[in-house]
Amino acid sequence: MYYISKGFQLVGLMVIGAGFINKFPYLMDYKLLGIGVIFFIMGMVVQKFGLREN
Repeated sequence: MYYISKGFQLVGLMVIGAGFINKFPYLMDYKLLGIGVIFFIMGMVVQKFGLREN
C-alpha cells in the first residue's frame, strides 16, 4: 500500500512537471494540472487512510 500511494504521488508530480515543461513560456493547461492534482491527492488519501500505524 505504501508503494501504491507513493506511486500515485509520483505520477501526479510527473504529470504536473511534464505539463509545465511542455508549455514553458506560457501557463500549463488546466486539465493537465487537474489530472496531476487528482493523482497526487489520491496518493495522499491512500497513504492517510489505507496504511495502518503499528
